[in-house]
Amino acid sequence: MLEHGADLNAVKELLGHASLAATQVYTHNTVEKLKRVHAQAHPRGARRA
Repeated sequence: MLEHGADLNAVKELLGHASLAATQVYTHNTVEKLKRVHAQAHPRGARRA
């Protein structure tokens, strides 16, 4: 949602967070970063030759 322009306060309300600081954790994760972490950590995340 944040990557597509959603307001951080709106996301905070949707998630039910009491503070904006709790929601800001999500601003540090991008889809590409999560894909890289998954590929490195999950046994089936990356195809190895």
